[in-house]
Amino acid sequence: MRLFIAFTFLIGSFVSVHAAEAASQHNMTITISPFHLLNPELHLTGELLLTPKMSVAAMLGAGKITDEGKTSGILEVGAQFRYYLLGSFTHGIMVGADAGYVDANAQIENPIEYLVGAHAGGFLGYKYSMKGGFTAEVQIGPVYLWGESAETSELQTLHNFKAGWSF
Repeated sequence: MRLFIAFTFLIGSFVSVHAAEAASQHNMTITISPFHLLNPELHLTGELLLTPKMSVAAMLGAGKITDEGKTSGILEVGAQFRYYLLGSFTHGIMVGADAGYVDANAQIENPIEYLVGAHAGGFLGYKYSMKGGFTAEVQIGPVYLWGESAETSELQTLHNFKAGWSF
């Protein structure tokens, strides 16, 4: 247990010091989700710094999905509030709240897989921005989905990997 506490303190100190050095360099991030491009769907996120420890993000996605051999259009909108527990906007561990809505323009067989409907939940994530601006982030957490019917409303897992640029 002492080793875990020492390791956590060491990593937290490193992240905090490193993030403080780069915190003034970036106050906005634009990212895409490479895995959404496989559908193909363009999924963009814009994050704006509010304070060194807090930010808000807006997400927008549009494209096509193929489910059970049937292709349909998909539109996503969402927002996140992020708080950086360790580090800051440019390099740190974040916790946050996520809410959004996903709409498919046709009836699909597996709406839960694509989180079709309204959803809200929380997440834990990590973000790293290089001095030049390249940024990568990951997030995971529980999200509740309110689908179009009672059968499609359930607890799901939010998982994101995004890459982009901070400036």
